[in-house]
Amino acid sequence: MAKFQNLYDFVDRAVKSRKYPPNTAGGLKAALKLFEIDINTEERDSIEKFKFNLEQIYRSVATKNKSVTAGSLSTYRSRVLKVLNDYEKYGVDPTKMANWSPKTKSIAPQKKINDASPKSAEESVFESTPSASTNIHRIELSLRPDTKFVVIVPRDITKAECTTIKGILDSLCVKEK
Repeated sequence: MAKFQNLYDFVDRAVKSRKYPPNTAGGLKAALKLFEIDINTEERDSIEKFKFNLEQIYRSVATKNKSVTAGSLSTYRSRVLKVLNDYEKYGVDPTKMANWSPKTKSIAPQKKINDASPKSAEESVFESTPSASTNIHRIELSLRPDTKFVVIVPRDITKAECTTIKGILDSLCVKEK
């Protein structure tokens, strides 16, 4: 019988097999952890029982996490469902994982940065480049030597829209180790 822990193991195997990017795996594991807090022993010992009771577990998670927005909770639920569905399709039989070709988003090529030395967070340059043809700002910020944050927002963004975006970013944060 497959246990809840198998879902974490599946995500790890999917990363090693290059089926999930590491950042996607982090989001999936965060969702599993949020739901794991509210499962009972029977659900912990059986993925089938966990999946059967998922909506009740979701309601319990939503009730206990009032500070988390409904949109974020919905995102977490969809991530848990993604892991469950992928596990059922590819996790049980290793040969199926080998033949798994996940859909990938096409990534636009990045502009080359002519800076030979990576900048620390303190030295990061906050770059805002308005587009000549549209009413947007493109903002790039180096967070770490190998990590860049890019956001495109309308020039006339409202305070309420900024608050929504801040809430989304806050929900993505992982605790520092």
